[in-house]
Amino acid sequence: MSKKQKFIEWVTLNTNVDDMPEDVASYWNGLVLTKDKEKPAFTDNGKMILQYMQTAVGTHFTSKEMAEALTSSSRTVSGAMRKLVTDGYVEKVGADPVVYAITDKGKAVEWEA
Repeated sequence: MSKKQKFIEWVTLNTNVDDMPEDVASYWNGLVLTKDKEKPAFTDNGKMILQYMQTAVGTHFTSKEMAEALTSSSRTVSGAMRKLVTDGYVEKVGADPVVYAITDKGKAVEWEA
């Protein structure tokens, strides 16, 4: 169950939605009726970075190295890396500079042709 669904369920169980002011009820109904969109597992940048890490020579990479190889900015790479680390596809293995390594979960990702 998504956080949105949990929130809707909690409000429904713990409040009298019939007593909501008209503008609040309008917003509430829009929230309830809006379908959850399934988010992709990877952003475009995340996919590009993970594919690079799967095929590149070496095991440890800095954002700067990946940015240069992918002709992107290190800031763009760093932003995408946060999600990859959070999702368990990549791990931080060094601190100064920050160095990343692909995890077994990241190595196991297969891409559609």
